[in-house]
Amino acid sequence: MRNLKLKYSQQFNTFIKSAKHLLINPNKTNNERFIVTADKLYTLRLGENQSSSVISEVPDIVDAEYLALDNKICLATGGGEVLLVDPKTSSASEGCFCDVGIERMVWSPDQEVVVFVTREYNVVAMTYNFDVLTEHSLRDNDNEIENKFVNVGWGKKETQFHGSAGKQAAKQKANVELNVAIDQLPQNIEITWRADGSYFAVSYVCLLQGRTFKIFDKEGNLQFKAEKQSGLLPCIAWRPSGNWLAIPQKLPNKSVVALFEKNGLRHREFALTFDMETNPIKNMKWSSDSEVLAIETAKCFYLYTINNYHWYLKQVLMCEQENGVVLFEWDQRIDEEKTCHIMLNNGDYFTFKWQWVIDGHIPSGLVTVIDGQRLLLTNFSEAIVPPPMCSQELQLEGQFYISSVILKAIKNEIYLCIYDSGHNLHFYMANRDLPTIFKKIFETSYKTINSEYSSIYLSCLQWFSTGQGLDLIFYHTKEKTTYLHKLTPDALDALDALDGNSCHYRVEGAIIALAKCPGMQVDQWIYQTLEDGTLKKLTLHDEKRNIGTALHVQLNYMAEKLEVFSRNTIDTDFISVALTINRCLYINGECLATDVTSFCQTGNYLLFTKLVSLHFVRMKDLRIIDERRLERGSKLVTTISKLGRVVLQMPRGNLEVICPRILSLELINDLLKAPNRCYRLAFDMLRKQRINLNIICDHNLKDFLDNLDVFLEDVQNPNWLNLFINDLQNEDFTKTMYASSYKESVQNYPEDFKIETKVTYICKALLSHMEASNEKRYCLPILTSYVKIGQLEKALQLIWEEKKRSTHDDESEDDEEALKYLLYLVDINELFNVALGTYDFGLVLFVARKSQKDPKEFLPMLNEWNKYNDDNYRKFKIDEYLKRYEKALEHISKCEEKFEEALEFIKNHKLFNQALTLYKSNHECYKSICLAYADSLRAQGKLEDASIMYERGCNLAQALQSAKHVLDWQRVLLLARKLKEDLAVVAKSLINPLEQQGKFEEAYKISKTYCNDIKQSLEILVRGKLFLKAIFEAEMQAENLLDTVIKMELLLHYDNLKSALLSDKELFISYKQRLLELRIKRLKKTEMLHNEGGDQTLIDDNDLLSDTSSLYSSHYTASSQNTGKTFRSSKNRRKHERKLLSLKPGNPFEDIALIDALYNLIVKCFTQQQSIRDTCKALIIILNHDTEATELQKQFKQLLIIMQDSLDEIWIPEIRTTREFLQGPNIDYTQLQNEERYAMIDPLKRFKPQLNINDWEYEILKVKF
Repeated sequence: MRNLKLKYSQQFNTFIKSAKHLLINPNKTNNERFIVTADKLYTLRLGENQSSSVISEVPDIVDAEYLALDNKICLATGGGEVLLVDPKTSSASEGCFCDVGIERMVWSPDQEVVVFVTREYNVVAMTYNFDVLTEHSLRDNDNEIENKFVNVGWGKKETQFHGSAGKQAAKQKANVELNVAIDQLPQNIEITWRADGSYFAVSYVCLLQGRTFKIFDKEGNLQFKAEKQSGLLPCIAWRPSGNWLAIPQKLPNKSVVALFEKNGLRHREFALTFDMETNPIKNMKWSSDSEVLAIETAKCFYLYTINNYHWYLKQVLMCEQENGVVLFEWDQRIDEEKTCHIMLNNGDYFTFKWQWVIDGHIPSGLVTVIDGQRLLLTNFSEAIVPPPMCSQELQLEGQFYISSVILKAIKNEIYLCIYDSGHNLHFYMANRDLPTIFKKIFETSYKTINSEYSSIYLSCLQWFSTGQGLDLIFYHTKEKTTYLHKLTPDALDALDALDGNSCHYRVEGAIIALAKCPGMQVDQWIYQTLEDGTLKKLTLHDEKRNIGTALHVQLNYMAEKLEVFSRNTIDTDFISVALTINRCLYINGECLATDVTSFCQTGNYLLFTKLVSLHFVRMKDLRIIDERRLERGSKLVTTISKLGRVVLQMPRGNLEVICPRILSLELINDLLKAPNRCYRLAFDMLRKQRINLNIICDHNLKDFLDNLDVFLEDVQNPNWLNLFINDLQNEDFTKTMYASSYKESVQNYPEDFKIETKVTYICKALLSHMEASNEKRYCLPILTSYVKIGQLEKALQLIWEEKKRSTHDDESEDDEEALKYLLYLVDINELFNVALGTYDFGLVLFVARKSQKDPKEFLPMLNEWNKYNDDNYRKFKIDEYLKRYEKALEHISKCEEKFEEALEFIKNHKLFNQALTLYKSNHECYKSICLAYADSLRAQGKLEDASIMYERGCNLAQALQSAKHVLDWQRVLLLARKLKEDLAVVAKSLINPLEQQGKFEEAYKISKTYCNDIKQSLEILVRGKLFLKAIFEAEMQAENLLDTVIKMELLLHYDNLKSALLSDKELFISYKQRLLELRIKRLKKTEMLHNEGGDQTLIDDNDLLSDTSSLYSSHYTASSQNTGKTFRSSKNRRKHERKLLSLKPGNPFEDIALIDALYNLIVKCFTQQQSIRDTCKALIIILNHDTEATELQKQFKQLLIIMQDSLDEIWIPEIRTTREFLQGPNIDYTQLQNEERYAMIDPLKRFKPQLNINDWEYEILKVKF
């Protein structure tokens, strides 16, 4: 769906006539060209100081090549000389010499091999240093062919059915006679190389069969010879991609370009639009990207492209007769694949830069494709017609071909302007409703009188709208000045009289991109020149033909495509979008994305494609808000705004149409917002695009609820209403699923609305409107609403009441249909249970008859329940069957004679709390329930609760035992007093359990209060290391207890504490030293492996990570995290954790284990601050022990300081820092390896421990150390 459009053209006057070769320096910054004539070598410098000069004069030059490696020019003469000319010094040296003369010289693309054809028809292949590789005579019988092709005869006479002629007809061999006059054929020889330099082909005239060609490998060995074909012409061009050799061929009834395979077999052909007898072909060349085949004739240049196996004639350049074309070359430089160079006989030098464009009118989806004299029109808003087919075809009358097409819409009309190869303008008009039916308005020609301007460049054409209508802009470049011709509607009738000096503007520089600013009252444009990467504003003033330029934004690269879009309804607020040659997308000079292949604008969004994805940019804030996957290489063709469609073309040419959700949501928003409220159209689009229907109400919930009558009136189909109600969810989809399309919108909720009850709120609002309407069509939506809010019983009652009101003559058809629909919404078993829960057996039978349930399943059960006289007990049985246990308990609680059954029911279903409420007035039943509840709590291990319930159930002994088990000593003593037990005995039995639980103060309090043994009480405090309290109590009671009970234990505790601190210090220093040594060793090993090169930095981790592959997933296989449970047993998991945290030297994870151990050790020591302070205070209080207290405080302080100073050495930054996984060629594998290891550490322990330092020191004990 693309057209080949002229991006820019340049004209230079070189005054070098009869040029034969043009040589271009591969360096794009060098503007130097070398032009070779029959006897001279010129240098041409393009730029501000353009000049040309003769470098060397060599007679009879047949071929030339610029050697980029040596910066020399190789010239071959007909006399056999091969010269190397230095363009800087103009000195020449002889490369080699052929005494029989040289006919052709062609270098390989990599300039490693050069091929000569001598005048004795010998093909000589030489190296770069002119050492002979092979020599082959074109007149030999080709016995040395290495790879003779095999033809199995598919499609030939030998493999066909011959009917009555019999098998003998297949054996008859046709005599192939080529009726050609060898002497009358052009005798010139052509050589073409494949782009990879592996093969080259030589086209020549064979004395036996006429024109043919041979294929050689890079060393000059003959590989294949072409099959016999008549009518071949000398031109031969090997497609750079390597699949075809193109050769013109004159057949009896047509002129074609034959395409041959590498093995010389004819593959296919395509017909030419001209006759080669009247318009013979002079030259034929492929563009370096293999996309364009240029055919040069005596009169024209034809540019052909292929897509979907169809050859399109995209451009025809007419040549002036007085100054014919003498040279045509495609540019071989990077990013210049579609640049061609042409020189005329008079010395004029032209550069044409072509580009792919899509010509069409985006809002309507109309796309045009040029194919010679045909304009193929496709309206994608009506049908998706794959190329090369089309919806309509517009045939250009006359002898000229279509060069460029411009479409523009004004109001309800679409205007089409065609510029043809004869420099004529054709104007057409169509209605927007029928965009492919164009009617011709008029036709005129544009021929400048002034010879300063050449009409060949005027295909740089743009059409733009103004306040008065449509204007045309032509522009072309001569030297370093671009001439812009503005044609107003009044001047269109007088185009043939335009003299070239009227209504034109001059702009410095060669314009390569030009775009009109939308909606401007003045003619304001954005443009870029070849000399400068900046985007500038250009203002055209009609009065005095003046121009104004100003800087817009700065770009560092040339723009491949430039567009200017309006950001909103304010025309002055526009943005420039440029896609540069390095595939970067710039918006107002800021790079938005890289690797971009195409872009276009639709509605409020800018769309652009990458290699495998489509992205959406919101125009208002220029942010990428959505993307989706595409087939590799897809590019944008057009969009249809009113349908939300996007048309893409794949690399092979086929089309794909998608409806992106974000564009559909934009259309739906316009339909739903006030005052449109086109609910039916929006609903239809939502259904087709599979968009969640909640967006209808979530778009503006308050407006939707206020206009429910409009919604119900617009959506007449009850099935649509059912679908909408079923789709409702307690979620605001404008803030979740479709938040990107509602980013700046403010949701308007009713005052009493909560999102958690959205479904209930809307369903109730719908019910109030539908039930008040009494329309028959609302029957099913009402049922759906009740089902949606969980009121199945009410839905059933509604059907049952309607059933009872209906007469026998009505046959209840509506009720039957309603019940069938309800059965469709709800599972039959659930609906049967709901009906059963109404206790109405008539309704139950009504539902059962419409289901597939077997009467044997439910009739016996119904009959049994119907036998019960007690209505409450019957309801109990039904509720028990339905597993509505709470309601069942309510019913059976009213049956006093059924208490035993009720109690068993309560026990089985754990309904104790509800039962206590229901039987609160019945004292005996209440006590029984309490005891049963207590037994249940005790079985669950909730002994404290069980003790309370036992007490309520008057079982004090069991309550005492339960309280004793949980060491609720206060409650135990209270219950013991109620039971009149010996409190001293009970208290004494509590002391040992409390001590075992570490509750020494509680044990001391009980012992002191009830045992009357002060020594035993103090021993409890000493065992709990509560020395301060023990000292206080001893001094308050008797001083002799201080020495006998406390002092010795305190000194023993002091010695143990001092030994533990010393051990912790030595252990900490040891662990820290081991960790530092491991890190130094690992760093040295990594540096050594880096110095050796390769990817050996991860060698050690291969063994390490194999042990943890089940616990730590790879970054590359993220999907495996969701594959399910690994069922690793807890035993194996603990074993693996022990292996990971093993402190055994040599463990692969020794550094991780050391960090874990150091963390635990630091936390443990810092939690001992209060204990150390209390011990020191106790030593101070006891006389003559200040020395021990000072030593203990000093030792503990040393340990804390060592630990604090070591934190930064242990927790280095790379442990604490968590980075995202990186990909690409510049990965720091050492960093990646470390992050993989440190990820095994507990997340809390990857950071320094949070240390809470208290005021634990005594000033009187402080010493300097």
